[in-house]
Amino acid sequence: MHGRKAYELVKEFADGEKGHLKIFNNELFERAIEECNEHHNALQSLIRKMQEEGLEVQTARNAEHYGALIHHLSLIRNKRCLMAYV
Repeated sequence: MHGRKAYELVKEFADGEKGHLKIFNNELFERAIEECNEHHNALQSLIRKMQEEGLEVQTARNAEHYGALIHHLSLIRNKRCLMAYV
């Protein structure tokens, strides 16, 4: 889940024949977008949970914080891969 589909997009692009572009893989692109949405939803859920517990999102160092960090970094990585593919 952590960036696999977006990585597949970039890998597919890199594995293409030199000097030729492959056909746009809309299916894999859409799956990468869905993966971004999953990360976004998980990130929002973890932040909401921390706020409900009265924790400061920026300074708390608990499991939810590190989980949110992983989802945030995965989301950024996916977006970078999607932009590189386009």
